[in-house]
Amino acid sequence: MSGNPMEEKRLKLSILVNNYNYAPFLRACIDSVLKQDYPEYEVIVVDDGSTDNSREIIASYGSQIVPVLKENGGQASSFNAGFAVATGEIIFLLDSDDAFLPGKLRKIARLYDREPLDWCFDRVTTVEGEEPAQSVEVEMYDQRDAIRRGHYPSIPVPTSGLSFRRGLLAQILPMKTAKDVVLSDNYLKFAAVYLGRGAIASTPLTFQRIHEANRYTGTSRASSLRPKIMIATGLELARRYSGLQALGKGLIAGGIAEADTPFTQLRTEARRALADGPFERAAVSQIAIAAARKRLIRKLKGYRNDNRT
Repeated sequence: MSGNPMEEKRLKLSILVNNYNYAPFLRACIDSVLKQDYPEYEVIVVDDGSTDNSREIIASYGSQIVPVLKENGGQASSFNAGFAVATGEIIFLLDSDDAFLPGKLRKIARLYDREPLDWCFDRVTTVEGEEPAQSVEVEMYDQRDAIRRGHYPSIPVPTSGLSFRRGLLAQILPMKTAKDVVLSDNYLKFAAVYLGRGAIASTPLTFQRIHEANRYTGTSRASSLRPKIMIATGLELARRYSGLQALGKGLIAGGIAEADTPFTQLRTEARRALADGPFERAAVSQIAIAAARKRLIRKLKGYRNDNRT
């Protein structure tokens, strides 16, 4: 890999690029990693059964990258497949329609080298061609006690801004798979916050591309998918981690509240959502009441906003 030969080799990094029919953006994505000025990393490109010319683009890189070609199984399955072959100590995730800004790997690796971090998430920019800042503003983040009490961590960072120490990610992956968007990046972020201490770089180090072919971000179907994602994320977090029962219930209640479910059907919807969940019987009533409260609060806020205009 390209890099500064004078820079001391430290942590080996693995970048997991997940791709499905994003051929128009794939080369720019891969090149943004290959041009990084860090000396020790591997680029693993997982193609999730693309039907465009993505695999021809992947093949053109030869030994510069590690290709993983699989049948279509959804983004989560790509994370699982990429991690299975990764050899780095620090694992970065990257959607194939996004790109790393110059210097990202060096700057994030330095944080891991200097601090006892389990994860590090960096903010993104949606401005193509934006020059990266020379210095990085970083906030240390340890909310393990708060998330166990059911508090939502606020982490406005998408998939391409996520990185994890290998040992931590091994406690999160493999994750439950689905061909559509079901478990979101919130599953990864909430699990990481629960399991370890991290940092958030408020300085953008990643470019997130917003375009017509986005499968979720900025799309018209995002609002209809969001309740489903919240419920699935809450169920899986509570099922996998005993300390995330309260957070899981909150996410499920929030998803039910956001769906177009009549008030009279909230309990029925809660029972349906918890049918294969890890909760006790009383959780149905708890979640139905919480969903009703969230729905009322949202309606009240909407009423107040309407009256101000």
